[in-house]
Amino acid sequence: MSAQGRLQGKVAVVTGSGQGIGAAIARLFAREGAAVVVNSLHEASSQATVRAITDAGGRAVACVGDVRSSDDARRIMDTAVQAFGGLDILVNNAGFPLDEMIHRMSDEQWDDCVDVTLKGTFNCIRAAAPHMRKEGHNGRVINVSAMAGLMGGMGMANYCAAKHGVHGLTRTVALEWARYGVTCNAIAYGWVHTRLTGEREAGAEVLGHAVGIPRRVRDRIIEQHRANQQTPEQAANAALLLALPEAQYITATILNASMGQMS
Repeated sequence: MSAQGRLQGKVAVVTGSGQGIGAAIARLFAREGAAVVVNSLHEASSQATVRAITDAGGRAVACVGDVRSSDDARRIMDTAVQAFGGLDILVNNAGFPLDEMIHRMSDEQWDDCVDVTLKGTFNCIRAAAPHMRKEGHNGRVINVSAMAGLMGGMGMANYCAAKHGVHGLTRTVALEWARYGVTCNAIAYGWVHTRLTGEREAGAEVLGHAVGIPRRVRDRIIEQHRANQQTPEQAANAALLLALPEAQYITATILNASMGQMS
């Protein structure tokens, strides 16, 4: 998709944008003219995304922070206003699966997954409210979700519960903020190639938890869904669609972006 300046003059916050889908969304929005606040837990990955944007001629700043913290969420939103003068688009991308069967799932596994994926989304929306709940604002809230928000999944009680909660939150924000011209939608992605869908044996971690899929299981899933897989760059296009000015009549929608994985 070639850049056409379709987000020129807009200011976007993308949480969890140090890598993966979030980084791809941040880069795409910047190519389309938006000024972007890049957020992740780590300075190095945040700055890597910022450099990719600025090296390509875009505008971006980093704000390292943990969306589980309401104070950090406010600081992330305030960074958009301080650096670029406002906040037009909020993309809540931070979240991760942490698979375990219910009878073996620890309190920490439940809490860390739900607190980032659901509570973090709530914290950022609440923190964005003073900047977006304004007459004629016409802003966009885009919540990155997954097929786990539309169905159950073996070993995914925490992630499924969190993503189902994100969908309920999405529809509620759409109702509450409609009077300001703000839309709120979620994107239910299928298989996207990131470290979260990589081999667990690769050693990726989030909050000290090993993430990814055991190699033997991953190989079977990839074979089963060979036609339903996306790169982060392909996945980012769905977020751009919902961020466009022309999407003003799309709200309270859970966009199925699974490439037919769920039909």
